[in-house]
Amino acid sequence: MYMTRFDQLMSQGKELEAKKLYRRAADKYNQAFSISIPGSPDGLSYQEKESKAVTDRCLSKAKIKVTESYL
Repeated sequence: MYMTRFDQLMSQGKELEAKKLYRRAADKYNQAFSISIPGSPDGLSYQEKESKAVTDRCLSKAKIKVTESYL
């Protein structure tokens, strides 16, 4: 089965996300967004929406959370 470059990047991002490497996964998803099929002037294409949604999810998970404060 032939995979497009977009599909390869999305797959790599999914694998990294499964390993809890959210920043690296977000980078792969951003690369996929940059090569996705452009949408119409008034909206995003399906590929753009898909890659943007998973990028946002990874970035929200990648935030450093301080559980204890010594100040």
